[in-house]
Amino acid sequence: MGVCFRKVSNKTQASEKEHKETEENTGNNIGLEDEAEFASDFLQEIIIEEPINVPVSLSVYKHPFPPLNKKEDIFNKEDYSTIDNKAKNVSDEKAYSYQELIDTLINGLETDLQKLRAIFIWLGQQDIENGDYSKVTSNDTPKGYMKLMMQKKGTYASFFTLLCRYAGLHCVVIKGKGKSICYQVGMTEEECQSLHNTWNAVLVEGCWRLVFPLWAYRAIVGYAEEDFVKVEEGGHAVRERKRALPGKSVRRLNEYYFLTNPEELIFMCFPDEIEWQLLESPWTLQMFLDVPYCEQSFFEEKVEITSKRTCRLHTVDGECTVSVRGNKKTSFTYILYYNEKESKEPISDNPQLHRYVCMSYNESEVQFKVRFPQAGIYKFQVAGGRNRSNLYLCSFKIFCKEAKENCQPLPVTPSIGFGPTYEMENTGIKAISHKSGIVPIKACKELTLSFSMERKVHIVTTLLHNTIKTEESQYWIWQTVTKEIITVGVRVIERGEYALRMFVKQDDSTEKLKNICNYLLSAEMGKRKKSWENAEEKITRNKMNDFAKTDNLDDLEYAIDKFQDLDLEDKGDLTKAIAALEIGRAKRALKDAHNRSRTDVLERAILQAKTSRFRQTLQNAISRSERMLVYLKECRGFGDLNTDTISELGNISAPPRIINDVMIATYLLLGEHKDQLQSWERIMQLIRRPGDLLRRVKQFDPTRVSVEIYEDALSLLQPYTKDSASEASPLVGMLYVWAYQTSEKMVHACSSSD
Repeated sequence: MGVCFRKVSNKTQASEKEHKETEENTGNNIGLEDEAEFASDFLQEIIIEEPINVPVSLSVYKHPFPPLNKKEDIFNKEDYSTIDNKAKNVSDEKAYSYQELIDTLINGLETDLQKLRAIFIWLGQQDIENGDYSKVTSNDTPKGYMKLMMQKKGTYASFFTLLCRYAGLHCVVIKGKGKSICYQVGMTEEECQSLHNTWNAVLVEGCWRLVFPLWAYRAIVGYAEEDFVKVEEGGHAVRERKRALPGKSVRRLNEYYFLTNPEELIFMCFPDEIEWQLLESPWTLQMFLDVPYCEQSFFEEKVEITSKRTCRLHTVDGECTVSVRGNKKTSFTYILYYNEKESKEPISDNPQLHRYVCMSYNESEVQFKVRFPQAGIYKFQVAGGRNRSNLYLCSFKIFCKEAKENCQPLPVTPSIGFGPTYEMENTGIKAISHKSGIVPIKACKELTLSFSMERKVHIVTTLLHNTIKTEESQYWIWQTVTKEIITVGVRVIERGEYALRMFVKQDDSTEKLKNICNYLLSAEMGKRKKSWENAEEKITRNKMNDFAKTDNLDDLEYAIDKFQDLDLEDKGDLTKAIAALEIGRAKRALKDAHNRSRTDVLERAILQAKTSRFRQTLQNAISRSERMLVYLKECRGFGDLNTDTISELGNISAPPRIINDVMIATYLLLGEHKDQLQSWERIMQLIRRPGDLLRRVKQFDPTRVSVEIYEDALSLLQPYTKDSASEASPLVGMLYVWAYQTSEKMVHACSSSD
């Protein structure tokens, strides 16, 4: 048997080392119990001569027609374990007579399917290439025919037919084209002329069923072509040039090619006689050549193609999209290859083809949107499966005549893609508001995403951009978590693409954070079709420019939003307006946090302002807020002040010097002029105002006091101590501590900011 190969892989291609290990560990000793769990490609038999003529069909056979039901309706492997074991253990001596062999195989079996199964298992058990044929004296025996096969003078399909007919089963040899490894996705009819192969149809309980013995029993491992460069896999740059490898033939059992459903086999095999497609609506040869190259796993995983069902895709503006759908538990990945031979030039080392495939989920559908920075011919392969398996599923050939203009990579290409996934639901979190992985967003416009939460988890969100530092973009997102709802808010200030990423871990767990969901936020400029502006557009531009000069942030935000809706050209004014809005928001956030007098809110506002690209413009506001933060953390707390204690102090007619100086320092900080505090009578008037001192101390704003006042207060207080002030009066002791700490901290804060 001469060989060509067929690409039907149970797993994505193993490395060359793995191939070698597989060959060494399996060799020709793979039994029927060993389902292929390694990358494998299937044979095409090329016969030198065929001494025994096996008629492809017999005149008494029924005309071919589609089966009434599917394989899974009539066959369950577990029900045939006894038959399988018996067939595996048939003595080799029985193979010197067709009648003796068949009698042994089907003895006690009643149905066509039982007999067919026994023959299928026995034939797959035979090590034909390494068999002992020293006792063979005739070709007209099973052993004799196997010797012919070893000499490349017989085929699996013909031998299978002989065995079935001896068992009384109607069996037909089907000749046609099979997408072996000689096949490359996107081949033309002329290029596919050599893809000859043979398989079988067997009449089982009145219905024709398809069996492909060769592909069920034999495979090639380690085959590789040298024309392709693997450039990206699952979001990671590869640049792996394949070295041509011939591969090695191995024995293994692939149950898929036993009773294969006709509507699936047609993707791989095209009969010369159209009726043997066994389809209600037969395909043309062109349909067979046009469909994407679908692997065995494509059907086993119940995947379907939802985009254009053709294997030859052409880019539009340097982009191309492939969409597929699986069940809820199906995860996907991809591999992108560059065909240097057909592209007629090597792939460029710059730019690196990395992060140019956007894989986004929308419930059970996944979309692969590929952008190409280099023209050429590519192969795009979809892989995936349940439980994060990476089975080859389907392949496409992509023709890119022109690279995408100003092609930029994605901010990140996470292995789980963009959009809510089954893994996310496994953590008890479900998307409520946004179920698609790509979300359009407008610069300076808030976007809110919401999720339900079944159990409490620790959640971290991050925002990534190609050119903006994460430290800066991180303050454009926020989140709130209630008992059952997670809300994530985003407001970006520049156009472009952003990746919003969600990570979780169980509360109090030491495990690493796990990425469960990502969204690609696209704030891109559209393509304006006209260069002139109408009256509405001019008014919108003018209003935006006017509002940018005011403190009216709400009107400015509305004007920017309308400007972007109209897709007006940025002549520098949009950039200035967005800058004014960001600066205004940062100042307002600092002011609001200042007024709320909460350290956590103030810290967040300060950090956001410090990481802003306009931090220099905001420096004065930041310094004021930092002084307020120092005061809130270190100076604000003191003992209870009550009106009785304050009243007693106001009744002292001739106070000691320490009380006089502490009260002068206190009222200096509270805003009284120094020249109005020279007499104790004036100070007594201030103290006697009901509730005034208590209110003013509680509402004290350290940012409204100059450094000179703080220095004056310190000079008054430094001659004394806390203990001496407390001995004079408990109230004076508390005011001393407050005034001294506040003045000292603020002088230091002011000098640090300078």
